[in-house]
Amino acid sequence: MFTVGKHHFPANRGARAIVAASGALLLFLVAGCSSSGGSSTEGPSDSAAAAQAVDAAQARLKPYLSKNDDLEVDIPLTRAPEKGKRVSLLYPNIPAGEVFASPFPDAAAALGWELDRSPFDSTDPQGMTNGIIRAVSEKYDFIVAQGANAETIGPGLAAAKKAGIQVFLAGGYGDVNEEKGIYGNSFQKDVLSSNLALLDKMIVDSGGNGSVLLVNAPDFPPLKPVGAAAQERIGKECPECSITLLGISAADLSGDIASNIVATVRQNPEIKYVVAAFTDLSRGLPQALKAAGLDDVKVYVVQPDDATVHLIEKGDIDAGALPPKRTFGWATVDMMARYSVGMPVLQDEVGEFNLWIWTPETMPKGQTSWDPTDYQERYKKLWQVS
Repeated sequence: MFTVGKHHFPANRGARAIVAASGALLLFLVAGCSSSGGSSTEGPSDSAAAAQAVDAAQARLKPYLSKNDDLEVDIPLTRAPEKGKRVSLLYPNIPAGEVFASPFPDAAAALGWELDRSPFDSTDPQGMTNGIIRAVSEKYDFIVAQGANAETIGPGLAAAKKAGIQVFLAGGYGDVNEEKGIYGNSFQKDVLSSNLALLDKMIVDSGGNGSVLLVNAPDFPPLKPVGAAAQERIGKECPECSITLLGISAADLSGDIASNIVATVRQNPEIKYVVAAFTDLSRGLPQALKAAGLDDVKVYVVQPDDATVHLIEKGDIDAGALPPKRTFGWATVDMMARYSVGMPVLQDEVGEFNLWIWTPETMPKGQTSWDPTDYQERYKKLWQVS
């Protein structure tokens, strides 16, 4: 870590290319850590700029402060899809990958489709591509690649396109491009929008002059744009705030990330907020901060898992940005169902899911996740199979 003026730049900790991974989630590499922002001095601010920053952040946060019970789509299919389609779902063999993969079998079964779940070694740069090529050889009708992008799975996309098999991304990064073989990308924007929403919460909670540490794994495709977008959000929207970026490598993801975060905060005592770009980056953090005497540092977590949500309810974690995790699989299957009957896949609607920010004070007590009411039956009705 080195400092220029009031801007803090953690040193690059090296890099190893990790090109395969998934949503929600997640193994990944250090991209050099850097920071930008204004001249933050934590505490009350009477400036007009700070007040304006808070007002604007509150307006952006408003849609995320209560449950949205709408499905992402509401247009019925013109007919029920043909039964017997075969789908290969590729996802990384890590807990977060399993969470987001788990709803797919029930969604496929509702259509009378067969779904094969194929976890792969997310530390293997060729894991996703090899899985796609294998699925092509086994003549699946559709392939779902969880957390990928066109660049990292290019050879697999080429093989699928040549075979006439459509590939859909789930929680992937990059635009839909049928010429490259990508026919839809559900959950496309949610990792980014969740991180930005928690930065907006920091702006509000700090009164428009907070200093935040964003802990990220930027070589995982959906997380790749988060750092630059976070710096832009703080730089443009909160001139009296500052942001420091900390990257965590694939090798360090299973290590003591909390101690790394604590060391960074100690080097930069003005930091009073930590945003973990996904749930694994917050493991052991509340305990580590408390042990270091840093009880005044607030922790916000993107897409917290069940254990982390319990920490929100206890007050050990200060906020979490939760998407409807089970709906994820159904919405992705919906894209394939629509394609199978010759309808548009509704990319704009399914590219960004609804979001709900939970705090110890506002979360529904005793719950660890949320989805729209009766979402399974509502999807079945849209698919003409109920």
